[in-house]
Amino acid sequence: MPARRRDIEISVERAIDRGGAAGEGIVRLSERLEFDEGADGPPASAIQEAFARLRRAAAALGVGESRPDRSIEELVETYRPRQPELLDLLREDGELTTTEFERLRAHLETTGTVTPGASTSPSVGSAAAVERHSTGPPQAARSVEALIRQYRIESLRQAGIIRARREISFDEYMSLKRHFESLTPRTL
Repeated sequence: MPARRRDIEISVERAIDRGGAAGEGIVRLSERLEFDEGADGPPASAIQEAFARLRRAAAALGVGESRPDRSIEELVETYRPRQPELLDLLREDGELTTTEFERLRAHLETTGTVTPGASTSPSVGSAAAVERHSTGPPQAARSVEALIRQYRIESLRQAGIIRARREISFDEYMSLKRHFESLTPRTL
């Protein structure tokens, strides 16, 4: 009896932003990878290759690159860059054009974690405490289910981007992180 086949789906999503009207829709490119039922899944190299193909296909479509580039001041105010990894995520998700990504990366390299108008740079460990104390009285954290429903969050990566935009609190992000980590099977 031949081995039964299973599959997984790899997807890349990009926001459509044609003519400056934000939120026109989302393009999702997907590819299915098959593997034998007894295997743990397709090889990591096959997953990485599929992901790279999908990203190239999205780039070839020009998705997320059609709007004019924003000024560095607007980018810093919108995203408040503090970590290069967040910039990489924003770029991968089509939030930043290539030029915007390069501008923010250069800004981050020259200024560290200091944003315009800030007199000192809080350390990464104290960023959450600074945010909690500088925004007035603490607000009750929303439930994970409410956050997932409101922001349509499907992955920890999306939660990180929403956190980078300061739309959710540090505590809410950490709750989402625990939620998504509990869904991911751990390998030893």
